[in-house]
Amino acid sequence: MGDGAGCRIIDLPRVTDPRGNLTFVEGKAEVPFDIKRVYYLYDVPGGESRGGHAHRGLQQLIVAAAGSFDVVVGDGTTTARFHLNRSYYGLYLPPFTWRELGNFSSGSVCLVLASQVYSEDDYFRDYDEFLSARHEAEVAGIAPLPATAR
Repeated sequence: MGDGAGCRIIDLPRVTDPRGNLTFVEGKAEVPFDIKRVYYLYDVPGGESRGGHAHRGLQQLIVAAAGSFDVVVGDGTTTARFHLNRSYYGLYLPPFTWRELGNFSSGSVCLVLASQVYSEDDYFRDYDEFLSARHEAEVAGIAPLPATAR
């Protein structure tokens, strides 16, 4: 639990039942955005990492639907590591957040809820380009974080 680099853990609702538990996520209720896309990562080989990028406008909620993994996030100044291992916790990532995912356990599934459909133009894949764009946005007085994420 906690927050860092503009990211925070969101405790998702749990409906417990002896037959099995249920967790749900509704856009603009549990997460501060409408959900436009859902994708998941699975069968990540041991020792591999994912991510290694940031987004200009995209907001995301990352959930360990099965197993566990680490998410290292940074905003160019602050870095934080989150270990996700419960399906009822989601990690909220605002725009202009660099992310690296790694340390995937066997059989892990990383579920991602996104505020936009896929657009390659929204990506920063080069860390120095990301830092420069974030700095330019701050100097121009354009807050990289949406008001709902503060």
